Amino acid sequence: MKEKNFQQTVGFSVKDTLALYWLYSTQDTEKYSVEIHQQFQDEFPGRKVGYEYVARIAKQLEAEGALSSRHIHKKVLYTSTELGTNRLNRYNDLYFERFHEIVLVLDRFYYELTKNGEKPPKPEHPLPEEFRSYFSKLISVKDAVRYLALKLSQTRSSFYMAEVGQQLEDLFGWCPSNGYLYQIAWELEEEGYLVGSWPDEKRTVRNLRGTDEGVSFYRTIAASLEERITTIRRYLRYMLKFFTKIHVEQ
Repeated sequence: MKEKNFQQTVGFSVKDTLALYWLYSTQDTEKYSVEIHQQFQDEFPGRKVGYEYVARIAKQLEAEGALSSRHIHKKVLYTSTELGTNRLNRYNDLYFERFHEIVLVLDRFYYELTKNGEKPPKPEHPLPEEFRSYFSKLISVKDAVRYLALKLSQTRSSFYMAEVGQQLEDLFGWCPSNGYLYQIAWELEEEGYLVGSWPDEKRTVRNLRGTDEGVSFYRTIAASLEERITTIRRYLRYMLKFFTKIHVEQ
């Protein structure tokens, strides 16, 4: 099976993004396809699209009733219809708060991994429950948990997974379920990256400590997580900037 690209993963294909950009840019002003093509590439650097594709999206939106057109000589000017404006507003209502909350968490991960830029403020509240499943589709939850567990294993003589969960909440404002935390802990033990032991017969808290293999694996996980967080954060920040414009103008 072909691996999904990032835009497919977050629910926005190039087509989706272009369609929304057409509807936003033609709310008050008629635009040619060539204008939209240039403006889109300026606002979404790294997301290159051909002029022909931009023009084809306009024709599809017109066929759906979301854009209307008029001809000036051989050129076509497009403007958003009431249907198009309503569609744009529905998307904004759905995604503006979601992107805003998720970018806050991503900014904290990005700083933790790279130390680039200004340190984000500590979480004032955890990531809202309704956004958590969406967030989990964006990042590698397994790598996030493994990263922090292995980092703790290098700074403490021993630790337990509840501490990993607490640090995820305190540092980033997000944490997966307790069941998933302990699943990852068992996997790390089985693979030799952590060593665990029960301190007493009650077997309520399992102490964990690091291994030499875990130190090496930590570097691999950190690099992988940094690459993914950087890519996701960059794209979502572009989208948030875009939706912020719509939000302000509503």
